[in-house]
Amino acid sequence: MKERVRICFLADKHGLYDDRIYWKMAVPLIEKNFEVFYFLIGDKNEIGTTKEGIQYEIFKVKTFAKNRFLNFILKRINPNNNYKILLKKATLVKADIYHFHDLWINRIGKKLKGLKHNPVVFYDAREPYAEDYTSYNESKGLVKILIKGFALYVDYWEKKQSKNYDLVISNEKIVRDKFRKKIGKNKAEVLYNYTDNYKQYSQTNWKDKKHDFIYCGGITKLRGAFKILEATKIAKTQIPEIKVLLLGKYSPDSLKKELQFYIDKNDLQNNVELHAPVNYSAVSNFYNNSKIGLVTILKSKTFEISMPIKVFEYMAFGLPIIGSDFGHIKEYIEEENCGVVVDPLKEGQIAIAMIDLLKNRNKYQLFSKNGRNATLKKYKWEMEFKKLLNYYTIALNRRNKNQLI
Repeated sequence: MKERVRICFLADKHGLYDDRIYWKMAVPLIEKNFEVFYFLIGDKNEIGTTKEGIQYEIFKVKTFAKNRFLNFILKRINPNNNYKILLKKATLVKADIYHFHDLWINRIGKKLKGLKHNPVVFYDAREPYAEDYTSYNESKGLVKILIKGFALYVDYWEKKQSKNYDLVISNEKIVRDKFRKKIGKNKAEVLYNYTDNYKQYSQTNWKDKKHDFIYCGGITKLRGAFKILEATKIAKTQIPEIKVLLLGKYSPDSLKKELQFYIDKNDLQNNVELHAPVNYSAVSNFYNNSKIGLVTILKSKTFEISMPIKVFEYMAFGLPIIGSDFGHIKEYIEEENCGVVVDPLKEGQIAIAMIDLLKNRNKYQLFSKNGRNATLKKYKWEMEFKKLLNYYTIALNRRNKNQLI
């Protein structure tokens, strides 16, 4: 009897129940009779098997210094750092395929590929990491120059490491094409981060929906959190009962207090709800109880490239979208005619769009229908999962053929 293919996922910036790794990849692989392991670095030590059958182990992150940059250096030279622990555990599994996510696991990627049993190694390059460093840092002067230099090094190093792997996967074309220029056309592909929860959609009556607007995802200043509040303040002058939900993880942690201070100062307590993140399986309930999706992310190098999954999720649940007028956000909204694009820095534009979509029911229904239909025809994760299985099969066949030779 043929042995089950053994797959090991690795991550250090994503949790156990990450939507892409766990729900979209690991769980469907279990259903296809693969044996699946998931090892990750997190905030605690834990080992077990989930009810879906994924064998996992979480290794508590080791911190060697409070200073971020000193900690980075010490982690590199410490013989018992996070990545060496991860490598040791992954080696014991003897997986047929190692599929790792997150930039710094590239530190052990070449060693995984060099294991004696000759495994397949995939790198899921989920973010434009070099651009992340420059976009999220607000430093000036010499520090800004140093960070820019570090970002250039990270980009060079990431591409160099990736030459060792069987395949690099991105979730949009720009990152893929940057890899292709360095490692070859056949070694980088796209798996779009389409949604798999569109089946949870329900046709809730307009009057029964609890929230007029929802923003779901990481909540930061750069992702437009304050501009949403400022726009709500303006829209409230015409729609006093307007309801807005911010759902997700606040970064930094102090941001939630800052947002609440603005809410209290501007008498928006009955208009804005700041909600903590919820399990992936629970997100559908919030979408079904919301009318319109917000993705008014501020323009930066990283967001000009990144493709927010919330765009696909909003479409899947028939939520017309108010989105930023640049990058992939603008591209998909305009292509599918499922929302309105605005300058995310101009709260007045956001407010006008909010008011218009709530008052113009014909436009609302058109955008809602277009987004939902686009999901059913083009933007379902099942199609991407079939591509992933095909990539695995090709790589495994190539490995087995080489072993016979």
